[in-house]
Amino acid sequence: MIKNQLAEKTTYQSAIEAVRLLMKETLLDTDELVLEMMQHLTAADGKNLRARLLLVSALDHEGFVPRDAVIAGAAVEILHLATLVHDDVIDEAEIRRGHASLQKRFGKKEAVICGDYLFCISLALVAEISIRYPEKLKEFTQAMTKICLGELRQFKHNSDTDLSVLNYLRIIAGKTSALFSLAMYSGAIINQCSDKEARFMARIGYNMGMAFQILDDCADYQSDVVTTKKSVRHDLAEEVVTLPLIYALLKQPELKHRIGQQHLSPTEINEIIAEVVKVGGVSMAYDVAEKYYLKTRKMINVLVDENKKLHLNEILDRIWKVGN
Repeated sequence: MIKNQLAEKTTYQSAIEAVRLLMKETLLDTDELVLEMMQHLTAADGKNLRARLLLVSALDHEGFVPRDAVIAGAAVEILHLATLVHDDVIDEAEIRRGHASLQKRFGKKEAVICGDYLFCISLALVAEISIRYPEKLKEFTQAMTKICLGELRQFKHNSDTDLSVLNYLRIIAGKTSALFSLAMYSGAIINQCSDKEARFMARIGYNMGMAFQILDDCADYQSDVVTTKKSVRHDLAEEVVTLPLIYALLKQPELKHRIGQQHLSPTEINEIIAEVVKVGGVSMAYDVAEKYYLKTRKMINVLVDENKKLHLNEILDRIWKVGN
């Protein structure tokens, strides 16, 4: 088994590959009842962005990653995968990572149960290493709570054309940033950093997660299925109100009536998207993303460890480049 072969310490690049292999092995070492769904999920690799952040945060002064960080990285990515499975059920999304979503392929009820099963697998991995960090286990469960509340807030505000910028930021803070923050915090704890240092790393993750989600929401107004590998115009079609639309509604309130109509046609959706872009909704949202991006950059450059700065700046640049 991969887990038994993990070295006590490894290089960052080797750790990334070890996380990928451990995830696949863990998901496929399962009951026959869910094996086909797990095989479907492992057919498409993600970017493992959250695991990468955890591994960077866990780097020691010699540039090596502890074994526990690989296990924690796999746990964080499987937790993320669970949220994606549930997201797709809620949003009735048909595509995920260029493949049919789990709910499209196997059904909604099956996908919900599979998502719950993934949560259990993630917690089982955390339990394996938690004995060495007993007082920190609550951080993981608290992050899960924030994620669930973020999803619930988004669902409750579907079609809410009066959603404020502040409430939107609260939604994505739970939906996305909580997991980025958890990854960075966990890596720092595994690296035996002080609580003050760990919480600073967590704030870097939080701000990076905010920039990431806002950029992703902007991409929905200017990309297609080829580049995003998800349903075209997904957010607007599913009545999910995000920052570009919020800003557009503030500048052009009469759009509310058009958006409030049930079952918008593809033509109507494209017309609204064009209007959101025209009135500056996307550019204003990008400005907010840029503020989080610059804040993250500033915090990263405060770090003393040059290796961590290098890797974190590379990840941040990749997020910004994809979003633009």
